[in-house]
Amino acid sequence: MKYDDIRGILRYVPQFRGQTFVVLIDSALIGHENFSNVLLDLAVLHSLSIRVVVVFGARLQIMDLAATRGVTLSSPDATGVTDEATLEASIDAISRLTTTMLQHLAGVGLRAAVSNAVSAHPAGVIRGRDLGYSGAIDRIDTQTIQQLIDQGITPLVPPSGCERQGRTLRLNSAAVAVEVAVALHASKLLFVGAGVVEDTEHRRIRQLSIDEARALSARPSDNAESESSKVLLLRHAARACEGGVPRVHFLDGRTDDALLGELFSIEGVGTMVYGDAYQRIRPARRNDIDTIVRMVRTAVADDELVARSRHEIRASIDSYYVMEVDGTIVAIVSVQPWPDQAMAEIGCLYVRRSHEGMGFGRTLVQFAERRARDLGFTTVFALSTQAYNFFEGKLGYSTVDPTRLPAARLDKLRRSGRNSRVLMKEIKSPPPAVSAIS
Repeated sequence: MKYDDIRGILRYVPQFRGQTFVVLIDSALIGHENFSNVLLDLAVLHSLSIRVVVVFGARLQIMDLAATRGVTLSSPDATGVTDEATLEASIDAISRLTTTMLQHLAGVGLRAAVSNAVSAHPAGVIRGRDLGYSGAIDRIDTQTIQQLIDQGITPLVPPSGCERQGRTLRLNSAAVAVEVAVALHASKLLFVGAGVVEDTEHRRIRQLSIDEARALSARPSDNAESESSKVLLLRHAARACEGGVPRVHFLDGRTDDALLGELFSIEGVGTMVYGDAYQRIRPARRNDIDTIVRMVRTAVADDELVARSRHEIRASIDSYYVMEVDGTIVAIVSVQPWPDQAMAEIGCLYVRRSHEGMGFGRTLVQFAERRARDLGFTTVFALSTQAYNFFEGKLGYSTVDPTRLPAARLDKLRRSGRNSRVLMKEIKSPPPAVSAIS
């Protein structure tokens, strides 16, 4: 580990200390060889004074126990019908798994306890089917859970609930995790073991808004009714964010250090669904100059940007804008007016390597266009040696003859010897009602 890595971790510790994280452990992870490392990561969080609540799934264990007993399950989880035989197998499997979880948590130095903190009622008839002993959550006993946390005990919440009459009902583990996270005003809900969310080309999606998560959850899926399916988990993630949980994370628990890698690094290793101000664009300030200088130097070394001195950046700091992610600057852009020609130049566009492929470049350019339009300009241009395909293919710019540049800017281009392409765009449409600056 590098010293920079340690600094990166330490910046998050004060931010997370005293906050509540609800962690849902997928049933498939519990028997995996990396399961012990996940629990060690939970112990690390506990040592940093992060209040951890553990919810676990039991689908695979219920299926295994039913197969051993020769029981045919009406549904392997609580998203379908739970008949009496399935309920009996579920209760026994969850009871055994609870004991296993308590033993493993004790093995990493965590005191843990189970309480009947989840009250439920029968789910009833849904889409013409009586779901039998499948339940819906009434209430979470937050007082009991908080008392355990205050005593330094990790609450362990199984995927089951009790009716007022004392009858046990089978519950969906993700639904339990969501309701617990919302009731406790948790700052994070982590689905550990489910794996990351991927696009149609099987590439990791790093972050999703609530609306984007809902849109993805609407796509067809072969196992949409399985409690561990991404489709269902995305719906639960959106519901958690709408209930006040700022962030929901999808992690592949089979990967070593996935939990810590997601929480204590800017780029993360999983998929995050966010319901708060995950990112913002704001005017650059003088105390941002050192960061901007370092980013420009990196881009210059890669021949992506022309060199700019600290003095040049300081003198024109009012034309710079930065994008922050969780308070860290990850991208920059500048909007330089050329009032004599009614043009504005979009320049110094740079996104950190760790945040490439996340759409930040497009977002910054679109913001810069709105800013130029707000300043009264009808034309914007950009100069590029490498990103011209990006401007033309994704943002609607056209390559034009350099002589269309303002005379002073054309002279500067010729003296630089960079032979940059000149890309230009008309921006005559009215600005949107909401500014991107926050």
